[in-house]
Amino acid sequence: MKIEIENLKGHFKKLSIEIPADEVSRKVEEHFKSIQKQADIKGFRKGKAPMNMIRETYGQQEMPRITQDLVGQFLNKAIVEKELSPVANPSINLEGGIIEGAPLKFTAELENLPKIELKEFDGFKAEKPEFKVDDSEVLDTLKRIQDQMTTLKKGSDDLTIAPGLVAKMDYEGTEGDEKVGAASQADALVEIGNGQLVEGFEKAVNGLKAGDKKEFDVTFPEKQEGSDEPHPLGGKTIHFKVEIKEVNEKVIPEIDDELAKKAGPFENLDQLKEAVSKEVAGQKEEAFRQETQEKAIEWLISKNPVEAPETLVNQQIQNLAIEAGMQLQNMGLAQDQIETRLKEWESDMTSRANNQVKSSLLLGAIAKEKNIQVADEDIRKELGRMATQTRRNPDDIVKDMQEKNMIPGFMRQVQEMKALEWILENAMS
Repeated sequence: MKIEIENLKGHFKKLSIEIPADEVSRKVEEHFKSIQKQADIKGFRKGKAPMNMIRETYGQQEMPRITQDLVGQFLNKAIVEKELSPVANPSINLEGGIIEGAPLKFTAELENLPKIELKEFDGFKAEKPEFKVDDSEVLDTLKRIQDQMTTLKKGSDDLTIAPGLVAKMDYEGTEGDEKVGAASQADALVEIGNGQLVEGFEKAVNGLKAGDKKEFDVTFPEKQEGSDEPHPLGGKTIHFKVEIKEVNEKVIPEIDDELAKKAGPFENLDQLKEAVSKEVAGQKEEAFRQETQEKAIEWLISKNPVEAPETLVNQQIQNLAIEAGMQLQNMGLAQDQIETRLKEWESDMTSRANNQVKSSLLLGAIAKEKNIQVADEDIRKELGRMATQTRRNPDDIVKDMQEKNMIPGFMRQVQEMKALEWILENAMS
């Protein structure tokens, strides 16, 4: 076999491969002999038809298969011989079909995984702080628990909607003659003044009482209040029909031992405060860990320059776009709004994808350098995290990954995470 390699742009390479004539003839002969043994041709016993008839009968349909087998076989040999690591399936171009007694030539273009030369990977330093929790932080959490356990009491018929009260209402939004699902709800519980609904809607229903009906128009802001995220109905003017069913008073529990007993397995408020303090400290530690991981990856990339393969970057950009698109869709944005937002994020997603691929390559190299292995406990831990995050059964997650051939990627991801843990442990030792 003759192999010539031409370096193309970036990590792309072009392989020109020539399969010797005798190898081509041998493969053709072997293939038709295997068919001959099973061939059932009229006028001959099974497996006894002459070779010329076998070739005449099956030649046209079998030659493409023989070609495919030969190309796959010798391409794999070339990849192993030249110590290449394609990041995706190579693009094949044949220079004609099979001619017995003649060599078979073809070219293959592929992007090769670069060899990673680690220059510095154990010099990152970080100091783990003491995660103190202030009384005000505990109180903020207790107030959220208090709010969650607040109940409603139906008010008098003449009680009007005002801040601090919760109205039960039906409202239907239309644009032109079409109902807008994102602006319509039955038995909605609405508290004005807490930013639950846009200002125009709140002003329109303020002062209404049970049994009142009202129609009004609201023009929605381009962005959600206090955020850069686009509003699902941004810029649209929606016509509302509202019917008030009830106006309720809030029954707010005291922050005391009784609240603690209802909130969980606590005997008193002090036990609840202690649990809240530990939870807030854990949240601070997790936030510190995530921030430190990001800094460690930035440091690793700066100390070990590597050019990310274009194919992997494009794949990661697509993954990020799909993920972002699903999040925007869940927020209620229309398809044109999603496409506009993704276009705005294109540069940022390209940069993120580039760094994610680089970090993956470098962490994989560290795992190899330090012989970091993936244990069963590591797999169970990551599956548990994914199950909690997605609210799915771990067995269902594994089954889904098996069906989509994602197990190798999952194992690699767990190994890379362990490599990052190794960096952090060294950083804070």
